[in-house]
Amino acid sequence: MRVLTAGGIFALTAGCTPSHYVTTAAPDYQPQVSARVRIQSGNDLQAASFRVGACYSNGWQGDPQRVSVDDGFWARYKYSSRSVVIGMPQSPRPWMRIEGLRFKDMIREYVVPAGQPITLSLSTAGDVGSSKYGGYSWACKPHEMTFTPIAGQDYDVYLALQEEGRKSHGCSIEVHHIDASGLDEPVQTHYAPKCPSSDAEAATKRGP
Repeated sequence: MRVLTAGGIFALTAGCTPSHYVTTAAPDYQPQVSARVRIQSGNDLQAASFRVGACYSNGWQGDPQRVSVDDGFWARYKYSSRSVVIGMPQSPRPWMRIEGLRFKDMIREYVVPAGQPITLSLSTAGDVGSSKYGGYSWACKPHEMTFTPIAGQDYDVYLALQEEGRKSHGCSIEVHHIDASGLDEPVQTHYAPKCPSSDAEAATKRGP
């Protein structure tokens, strides 16, 4: 594996595997009033987003509160991914660490306000074999979930996949409280309702 550096950006490459870029950011983090979240996503068939608030909006709505955890639609046609780190403790999950990311997976770390609900939306899909020889495609998108981060705490957010049959997969949004000592504590989440149409319309009019 080669590591290419350019300022705060690193590129990890190995043979013909996708290039993986890593950006180190330094957002304003005040542990008295903020928390940090690390979200696993990807530039392939995965999707993730979050918004501050206790409800979710549709992806096609111009909701300025919603943050997409990706590099945009066209990024899935690139053979690369880009992670952003801000100094959170290492994840207890090897596949949520820079050196353990698979294919075009990425992690993004964010500072979020503490004491306010955060609504999470994650999904994934995949292909098994060739359709010519009995292969199939599958997709899984659980209901949007919400949790309220506590000031000064760090969280891992990811999609847990459960194979329920040959062509069926179940999945759930998982949130874990982590720290530098190896803590890996599940956090209770709740079903998020859809934002009222009046709120969604107002968000669309404001625009990003």
